[in-house]
Amino acid sequence: MDLNNDDAVFMSDPDFQTGTTFKVSELKEKVRSFVNQETKGNYISSKLRWFSEGGAKCEVLRLEGGGWQKGRLRFRLEFIPDEPVQSQSLVPTASSSPLDDLRSNLEV
Repeated sequence: MDLNNDDAVFMSDPDFQTGTTFKVSELKEKVRSFVNQETKGNYISSKLRWFSEGGAKCEVLRLEGGGWQKGRLRFRLEFIPDEPVQSQSLVPTASSSPLDDLRSNLEV
């Protein structure tokens, strides 16, 4: 599930020096700072584009073929629910048709 920058997150044991409750945008900024600190300031700011909406320009050659495809790469924060959200099906589970009686009589 994609999260927006203003979505709130709670972690009982947070990483990246956030509080226990924080916005996604705050976590993204803390990750950027962490990467910059870990590289001792040698992290070129242009490489932060990997963490931006625009991403970093690239070309990808897929195994399925189709040649090189231009696009962008970016790191993304994704939420994976412990229990999948139950979506309501548009197709009824028990369908009733006027032909059901005929089918049962014909044993089809």
